[in-house]
Amino acid sequence: MIKVTAALFAGGITVTCGFASEPALKHSDVVFMYASSEEAYKAYGATFVAWGGADTEERVRWHHDLGVRCTGSMWCLTAGAKLIHERPEIRAACAVDIEGNPVEVPWLFDHTHEGTKSYFGCTNHPEFRRLCRERVEQCMKGGADGLHVDDHLGVAQAAWNFGGGLCDHCITAFRGYLERKVSPEELRAAGVEDVATFDYRDIIRKHATTRAEYQKIQRQIPLMDRFLEFHVEAAADHVKLLGEIAEKTAGRPVLLSANAGIPQKLHTYVVKNLTHVVCEVGQNAAKGTQAIDHAVEAYAMADALGRPMASTASGWDWAFIKANDRETLVRFWIALAYAHGQRFMVPHPKRQWCFTKELGTHLYEAPIDAYAPLYRFVRANAASLDGYEAVAAEGIRTADRTRVAVRRNPATGSLVLHMLNLNYVADEDRMLSSHDVSIRIPASLVSSNARFAQVLSYDADPIRVPILRAADECEIVVPELRLWSLVAVE
Repeated sequence: MIKVTAALFAGGITVTCGFASEPALKHSDVVFMYASSEEAYKAYGATFVAWGGADTEERVRWHHDLGVRCTGSMWCLTAGAKLIHERPEIRAACAVDIEGNPVEVPWLFDHTHEGTKSYFGCTNHPEFRRLCRERVEQCMKGGADGLHVDDHLGVAQAAWNFGGGLCDHCITAFRGYLERKVSPEELRAAGVEDVATFDYRDIIRKHATTRAEYQKIQRQIPLMDRFLEFHVEAAADHVKLLGEIAEKTAGRPVLLSANAGIPQKLHTYVVKNLTHVVCEVGQNAAKGTQAIDHAVEAYAMADALGRPMASTASGWDWAFIKANDRETLVRFWIALAYAHGQRFMVPHPKRQWCFTKELGTHLYEAPIDAYAPLYRFVRANAASLDGYEAVAAEGIRTADRTRVAVRRNPATGSLVLHMLNLNYVADEDRMLSSHDVSIRIPASLVSSNARFAQVLSYDADPIRVPILRAADECEIVVPELRLWSLVAVE
């Protein structure tokens, strides 16, 4: 079993932006990643657009008339090759390495302008921060319900993984972090005599003078753990500031999300400042249903951190789906997320982002008929989803190649078991149905008055089955499990 703790933040989780006390997302919400058409919204039963698409009053009003909450979106990744090429002050605000050279965003290798590449922006640099502020004001001027911050790490991503984060502004801000967070004893042990004049690059150059050398031995350099923590804390503070700008622009409290790729540690620092998480979660598409622990861990961590999540698969996963036509596998991803208390964003009908090193960015046009029935099932069964919390599944026994997630409504005591079929045949892109699937549950989880359970499936009519009782456990037999069934104990 994957165990996740909320003790990632000393002193607990404090949300700093002024949003309503209700959860930002209900379990039964149907979330679009990007804006889409009225036809698509109605087909899926859409309730929220999470990654932008409503940056004018007209677009906000249009979404609201359809009963869909909506967001504006900006990113902290880069100014973009065109702006970097045209504006010297923006080029000077790029993340740089130990040699003073700008650091390219690897997955934007095909995004260039007249020979200029897409370089990481430095979110510690005043000029890039000014650009971020302008982007927030632009996308929130229409009064959207929330702000989504894409690539929220900014220069921290370059610092952790690509040899960046070493400009003058980063070094100055790092001094302030050391003064606040690090004891004189630790500083002296690292060779720092005077924090006020300390330049961390001097220590780095004793070990490496080029980016290539630096990346090979980066984690061995004194104070590096502190340097990396400084960067992610600074990124989290920047997102908090952007949320405040969004609220000021909108003139009221707004939702705030970021593309925080939990369970990766560097993405966890920002979560305390968010109302919800909107991100990509790797699904290991090439391995079918046999390597899902990473996704389950991400869903459990969002739960433990007290932030609802709307996720999609990675660009690499979607590229695999497009290249191999694996619609059943996507339906499994949708079911997996909802079974574990989160939401899988609707596969976009026109522009689901795909990425490979060979093709770069390309798009998957997800067929509505392939996926909409699952989401309509979610909306139709909101009463068996909303308000339920995860329950430890110890003591539950079921068939091989079957996964059970247990959820209980603390207000009513109602129990729902989410059954997932793992018996996926990749070459044929289909699930092999399982028949007469037995679930044995500790009797302590089931009300003594319960006699029946209702089995709900997106592709079949509901059925009622008896609960068979023994001394210390109850048994429920599901006649057929195809993809995903909810077993609601009555």
